[in-house]
Amino acid sequence: MADAIGPIEALGTSMEYIKQTLLKEGFSDPSPLQVWKEGQVFGLTKPVGRGLEMHVRGYNDSSLDSEIELSRDYLEHPYDCRPFYGPLLELLVRNGIPYITRRPLPPDPNTIAVPPQPTPWKPLVAAGLATLAGLALAWYLNNDEE
Repeated sequence: MADAIGPIEALGTSMEYIKQTLLKEGFSDPSPLQVWKEGQVFGLTKPVGRGLEMHVRGYNDSSLDSEIELSRDYLEHPYDCRPFYGPLLELLVRNGIPYITRRPLPPDPNTIAVPPQPTPWKPLVAAGLATLAGLALAWYLNNDEE
């Protein structure tokens, strides 16, 4: 298994069990707002402060991958996406999930670049939809045959 997709291999533990454990630890499923990688069986995220989120992916070869990035609540996501394994390893140990590392893990970043004023996208979508609804209503009222 030297060609594992993720650098961490869960030993003797199903990906479904790991997914359920992550959900109990406060992770959530951001689907459909995520890019799926080949072999991926789950992808979960958890806010970790200052507008950042940790993203853990599980793969069909029992491997895991983890990164930290600006939350997907902002247009600038992923502004600065970096490998982030320390909290995942702590979570695996805390929950008694055995693992090995298949390749060297980079050190966790001390800082992540965050735009000074990240742009939330949901209010922009809401404003756009409200504008379209207003335009449709105005058109309807101006073109009412009755």
